[in-house]
Amino acid sequence: MGTPKGTDTSNINEVSFGDGYTQLSSNGINNASESWELTYTGRDEEIKEVRTFLNSHIIKSFKWINPYGEEKLYRVVNKSIESEFVAGKIVSLSFKFIQSYAP
Repeated sequence: MGTPKGTDTSNINEVSFGDGYTQLSSNGINNASESWELTYTGRDEEIKEVRTFLNSHIIKSFKWINPYGEEKLYRVVNKSIESEFVAGKIVSLSFKFIQSYAP
């Protein structure tokens, strides 16, 4: 696995007033989320299996342990799966996970 790149995002409402005051409030109960840009490189046969898994989890969530060691629900971001044939049968697969929530 390549070097993971994580992004933390907060979903907030923000209103700025003319006197410089800014009022903030959280938007919903799950207002903080994270996403991860990942790259996996391997032989084409192995990458086919990873690619099949990724494509089957664009809508369906799965448990994954992020680089901080936290197990959370994620799904694959639509249109984020990219393949690059590096040399011969070696393929570099890039994709993005986004945190998901369950009731």
